[in-house]
Amino acid sequence: NLLYFNKAFAVFEGIDTDDDRRMDFGEFEQGLSQVGLSLSSAEAKAEFEQMDRNEGGQVLFDEFCAWLAERQCPVDGEVATEFVLNDERVPSAASSKAAAGADSAARPHDAETDIHTTEFADVEAAISSALKDKAKLKEMWRAIDYNGNGKVSLAEIDKFVTESHPKL
Repeated sequence: NLLYFNKAFAVFEGIDTDDDRRMDFGEFEQGLSQVGLSLSSAEAKAEFEQMDRNEGGQVLFDEFCAWLAERQCPVDGEVATEFVLNDERVPSAASSKAAAGADSAARPHDAETDIHTTEFADVEAAISSALKDKAKLKEMWRAIDYNGNGKVSLAEIDKFVTESHPKL
């Protein structure tokens, strides 16, 4: 359920106090109340290790979601133990195209778009330019590697892109 995952991400962000989109044990221990738990330090450590499926010492959002479902922890008063399926059937591609063609004249056109193709092209050009220049590439790598460990995670890339290029 998309709304549940949005709530879960808000909780994850609240626990991730250093905003690196990864949760370490200290952050988890401090944020236990956000998922309705009160555990001893030893119990919290055991839960953290169970949650950290890849044993990387930090928990990513997908690991956190799997743990929430397994542990049946409430997120904003709601508990999800599995994916929630919609009762409505998704239309086939053919019926979707037919329906789109039939009512396209009835739909209003967005006359004031807030994203323009040229803005994407400008960002792409800037990134492509940086990739060709070793000094710029090294500078970009350092900016992406928020924790300075010489490795870049998907979470760090996501944070860099959303902060540096919000149009993307």
